[in-house]
Amino acid sequence: MNNNGLHRKKDSARIVWDSKPRRAPNPKDIEFQTAEVVIPNLETAGQLPMSFRDKLLGEEELDKQKMNRLIWGDNLLAMQALLNQGYEGKINLIYIDPPFDSKADYSHKIKLGETEFTKEPSVIERLAYKDTWAGGTDSYLDMLYPRLQLMKRLLSDSGSIYVHIGGHVNAYVRLLLDEVFGTDNLINEITWFYKNKLQSKLSQFFPKDTESVFVFAKKYGNHQFHHQYIKLDEPRKQNKIKWDPVHKKTVTVKDEAGNVVYYQSDQKLIGQMWEIPRVNSMAKEDTGYDTQKPHELLERIIKAGSSEGDLVADFFCGSGTTLALAEKLNRRWIGCELGKVGIQVARARLVEQKSKPFLVENIGNYQREMIYLGGARIYEMQKIILKLYGAEPMANRKDLGVRKTEDGMLELVYCGYPDRAVAAHKVEDLATEAQTLDGAGYKRLVILAWDYEYNYDELLQTRLRPGYGGRARKSSDIKTEIISRQIPLDIYEYLKQAKSEEDIERLSDKVKFLEKPYLKLQKPEVKGSSVTIGIEKYVLYDFPLGSGKKADEDREALLHLVKDNFAILIDYWAVDWDYDGLTFKSQWQDLRGLGRKTKVVTTKKEHAYEKSGKHTIAVRVVDIFGNDATATMEVKL
Repeated sequence: MNNNGLHRKKDSARIVWDSKPRRAPNPKDIEFQTAEVVIPNLETAGQLPMSFRDKLLGEEELDKQKMNRLIWGDNLLAMQALLNQGYEGKINLIYIDPPFDSKADYSHKIKLGETEFTKEPSVIERLAYKDTWAGGTDSYLDMLYPRLQLMKRLLSDSGSIYVHIGGHVNAYVRLLLDEVFGTDNLINEITWFYKNKLQSKLSQFFPKDTESVFVFAKKYGNHQFHHQYIKLDEPRKQNKIKWDPVHKKTVTVKDEAGNVVYYQSDQKLIGQMWEIPRVNSMAKEDTGYDTQKPHELLERIIKAGSSEGDLVADFFCGSGTTLALAEKLNRRWIGCELGKVGIQVARARLVEQKSKPFLVENIGNYQREMIYLGGARIYEMQKIILKLYGAEPMANRKDLGVRKTEDGMLELVYCGYPDRAVAAHKVEDLATEAQTLDGAGYKRLVILAWDYEYNYDELLQTRLRPGYGGRARKSSDIKTEIISRQIPLDIYEYLKQAKSEEDIERLSDKVKFLEKPYLKLQKPEVKGSSVTIGIEKYVLYDFPLGSGKKADEDREALLHLVKDNFAILIDYWAVDWDYDGLTFKSQWQDLRGLGRKTKVVTTKKEHAYEKSGKHTIAVRVVDIFGNDATATMEVKL
């Protein structure tokens, strides 16, 4: 009771900032699209649903809750979708390592031969991190607060969360966790100390060689916890202790004479101070990913907070260390990452260690969701994208515009829809229409698409051949030049900024609509029950190496390297030997590798079929910059 005779509230302290979200986010009806079912080891393919093994799999038949999942996209949307799909209270352990350095460089080093290149993070990654720090600590808390609220809902009643944090935001995050999970649910504040970080004697501060891991339970006392031990160099004498249920504390064990009972022990209980070296570039576990955490750190966390068979999640999974260790320790897992490089590195690690089959997923209608989150509509977005490309939208067609090039040519420009891939037949129709549209027609058609269908290049070339389609086309064979470009993922940021014609004019020079990569497969060689397939050509028309003199030099060096060996660009390629037209199953893959263990992928693969007949083979190629291209072919044995 205070001086005014009023009862004081207990634990009413809260962290407050101007832009603090007032409402917790709710589950959202968002679907996940399966980019591929990855089967690193064919011996474990039998762990997939029976419908899959019988080649009757449709996406709706795959029980995703029984599979490990690697999700590319915004973790806020991913968690809302998981809640909607029945994951509430199902996750036993969550570990997150959210970005906590406002000056961090999220570029990625790539070594090709003896030359090292710096790949810029995708603009969507840069913008995500830029938005995280745009308003200083306030916007960082704006990002983290709703995500922690969702994580609490996903945790089981016996679950716990390990939040890895450092830098200048420790205190704010601790207060945030106190508010979301409750001060009574704090388990530990772990200090990770590493003494193998290079330190400068010129700095005006003590070496920054620690980071914090805050551990909170969903319900303290009900939480799962397993003590961890480290081996001692020599056994030592320790007094024996036991739990006193009456006084609810540990007490020293004594014999009948009242003497303390001792025993010899060769291990020591681990406390809150963890001395674990950082990953160095020469370590076997090093993947070359800048923010990679050591195996020992994650192994200790997973063993302490979960049991075999439990579900472990990491919603800022980066290079996939949590997932790799969860797999090794026989836990189920879910990982989510916004960066394409992180997804590729995590996928490669899981394949290299021959993990059980897992899903690589995208957030369904991701572009549509992002557009709606920005307060825009699809037709408004199409108009802005056309203008950002330099085209003037047509008054009577929301998806078409006209652009005048520097040489005076008028181009017809088509802007695709965010939730559907552009098909070759659609482009054929547009090209036919372009020849007579507006009277004089257009000699060039530019396609701006979020995504393209399988075999787009090959299908389009077939459809554009003279005489294709019979008599209806013979008199009007298409002569219009077609250029297929990709809408960049950073378009969301520009949509937010493009409030006026002046804004669009200012931004148009910054948006890059790159030509889509070109993939051509070799003609399959069939011998008896075996077929050999290969990649004939893979062409990347531009490299995301940034701007400036160094970037230009790197670009020239890379062009020289790939001139005689396009395979140097490929991060991995995968094959589905019996593609069902619905779900891509990576039944075989060749990877470039990670860290210092990189190589140039092979471009051919032979496969022996057990059954004769007709088979559809699908190939997926992902390059070192995260672009992907797909193609299919038919073989008859």
